[in-house]
Amino acid sequence: MTHELRFLERLRQHAASLLHLPLSALGLYAERETPRDQYAFTLREPAPIVEARLHRLGFVRNLVSSLKFRDYAAPPETSVASWVRYPDGALASDRQLHLALFVGPDRETTDVYAHWEPSWIRHPIRHYRATDVDAEAGIERARRLFEREGIEYAVVPAAERLAVEDARFKSE
Repeated sequence: MTHELRFLERLRQHAASLLHLPLSALGLYAERETPRDQYAFTLREPAPIVEARLHRLGFVRNLVSSLKFRDYAAPPETSVASWVRYPDGALASDRQLHLALFVGPDRETTDVYAHWEPSWIRHPIRHYRATDVDAEAGIERARRLFEREGIEYAVVPAAERLAVEDARFKSE
């Protein structure tokens, strides 16, 4: 199923890139920086395998998410996918666990960023305005879920997972 949606993911990325500038003139956005404090862990698997795992864990690809990027990487990197999990189902959940995936420097690992936020389905305005986004809770929930499922991960220092050019970014 995940491979069937890769085309839509590429389309989402392209559309967000085109829409961001005109939307920003109106005070809106289609692209958004993923803060450093949302880094949850690194999986020693390439993104396609991680996406298959996420699907089996009840996550769904989030095609309406803004395009995420980490501009503290050199060069700036765009996420390869956005996934969301609703604890009580999509229509009943007030909040969602949102994961953004970034390809590791060797293309054999995947960096996972997480946050816990209002559901875009139940609370679209709060979600879009990024009201009540909790990185700590998202990271904790993601780690707990992966540990419960027996999926190994590593917390890798930024200097080892990012192509860092500026010394001020060498530690998180």
